[in-house]
Amino acid sequence: MDWLISYGLDHLLFWIICYFSLAKQLGPTGKRLDYITWHQHHMFMAQTLKEMSPLSEEKACGCYIVDQEHYQIASGFSGQLDSSEHDVSCSHAISVALLRMQRVEKSGEDCVMYTSRFPECAECVKRIREAKISKIVYWVDDNDDVDREEDKDSLEIDGVTCEKYRPMRRISIDFY
Repeated sequence: MDWLISYGLDHLLFWIICYFSLAKQLGPTGKRLDYITWHQHHMFMAQTLKEMSPLSEEKACGCYIVDQEHYQIASGFSGQLDSSEHDVSCSHAISVALLRMQRVEKSGEDCVMYTSRFPECAECVKRIREAKISKIVYWVDDNDDVDREEDKDSLEIDGVTCEKYRPMRRISIDFY
């Protein structure tokens, strides 16, 4: 008990709080509980690509395409065209990513497309169908009140599953 008085109760309390704050992030197996899932990672990548777009917030979009093994196949953001892509009639993120997927001669079968917004452009939807993308996971902003049921139904007729992304928690990554 003498060590407690000499060390100070405030120091002991500090170390107890540190111990329990670290311990609560580990599960019963000793593994972290706060890791992100593949699903969260892919949508985070689409949102990060959106931030790279030089276009206004309303027009900016990011697209990230992965295969069944979660490997990145292609990515793109709106407004991203280089001189070798002058034949593209649409500079939307989806078209850019699909063009890059085509360049590596990868089929869209069994691939999942993560986008920061639902595909609104007829050209993008046409390219999605042609690439035979299996699934689209899209982000919906809180202020987006447009009903997409008709568009989703037309894609699902062609075998493209559409899923609204539902964030389970806020993810923040700080870069120093």
